[in-house]
Amino acid sequence: MINPILQSSHIRYDEWGEEPDDFYVCLEVFIGEEDKEGSEVFTFHVISPKRLLKNSKDTLEIEVGRGYLITSDYSLSRIEAKIDQLLKNCKRENWDLVINAISRYGIWEDES
Repeated sequence: MINPILQSSHIRYDEWGEEPDDFYVCLEVFIGEEDKEGSEVFTFHVISPKRLLKNSKDTLEIEVGRGYLITSDYSLSRIEAKIDQLLKNCKRENWDLVINAISRYGIWEDES
């Protein structure tokens, strides 16, 4: 079984309101195989309930949950711990199956 691990993360874009519970962060995470070099990049949109409500009122858009992590308190360590927890459910027989499993949660860089 291939065990995917979170190697690092990078904030690609962030937007903060006047209150600490009003935020949107576009987070890129680098995920690779345990004990191997190389990684794939997945994007997660970390958003507060307040910002999600504000965005949906402003644009009247319907949001789809894939790729979103919704939290009231922005803490990178807690977010990375949650991604680590999700990755434990993504162990598969080969790397292509691992990528498909992770893609249930995050948006893979090669999706276009």
